Amino acid sequence: MSSIAEAQHALAQIHASRAQLARVAYCPPARHLAFAALEAGLVASPAAAPYQLLALAPLLLGLVLIVRWDRRRLGMFVSGYRRGRTRRVIAAFLPVLLEMYGASVYFVFARQVIWPSLLLGAVMFGLAAWMSVVWQRVFVHELETGL
Repeated sequence: MSSIAEAQHALAQIHASRAQLARVAYCPPARHLAFAALEAGLVASPAAAPYQLLALAPLLLGLVLIVRWDRRRLGMFVSGYRRGRTRRVIAAFLPVLLEMYGASVYFVFARQVIWPSLLLGAVMFGLAAWMSVVWQRVFVHELETGL
């Protein structure tokens, strides 16, 4: 086989692999909700003061379980911070997450009220679930188009 034919064959295999990954990359709704629960838990965690660090332990366990879930389902874990257009989704989401967490900390520690932290956690749940779906769509689009 000539080097041009080998290169074309290799490219065809890459495209086939990307197409196959795009087909299986759609997460079940429970996966989006699991991610949203972790983000909501982080935002609401100051409400558990003075036991906030203990409240974060189940979130870390949840993260490990999500990584294992993805590896079982896809054969790998795809980081949300990967290069490409998905990073833009994260770049738009991360400042919102940090602002909401900061507001949660402020209300608990400066104002000594916990209900705003719980409300912010509930808002973050909806926002994170939506962002997870958007991230997935961008990821699949990248795979399908080869971007």
